[in-house]
Amino acid sequence: MTFKIIFFIFSLVTAPLLMQTIHAETVVQVKSNSQSVTLAIQNMTCAMCKFTIKKALLGVVGVQEVSVDYNSKTASVTFDPQKTSSEALIKATTDAGYPATVSQINK
Repeated sequence: MTFKIIFFIFSLVTAPLLMQTIHAETVVQVKSNSQSVTLAIQNMTCAMCKFTIKKALLGVVGVQEVSVDYNSKTASVTFDPQKTSSEALIKATTDAGYPATVSQINK
C-alpha cells in the first residue's frame, strides 16, 4: 500500500513536467482615435473658472484630456471623435456658462 501512495504522489509531481504546455498570445492592436481642439472660451473672469470648465468638458463622453489656460482664455481638449464632437464640447462649456468657439483643430 505504501508503494501505491508513493507512486501516486510521484505521478502528481512529475505529470506537469512531462506534459507539453501550449501558450497562446493574443495581440490586439488598438487604434489611437483621438483628435485635439483648442477652444476659445468666453466669460472667464477669474482663475477659478478653469475648474468649472474642465469639469464640464471631462463630463462629456469620449473626452480623454483637458487643459484650461486662464491667461489665454483657451481650453485644449483631446477626445475620441467616434464618441463626441467639437459641437458637444462647445455645448458643454456653454451649458456651464462659458460659451466657446473652436479656434484650432489638431489631428
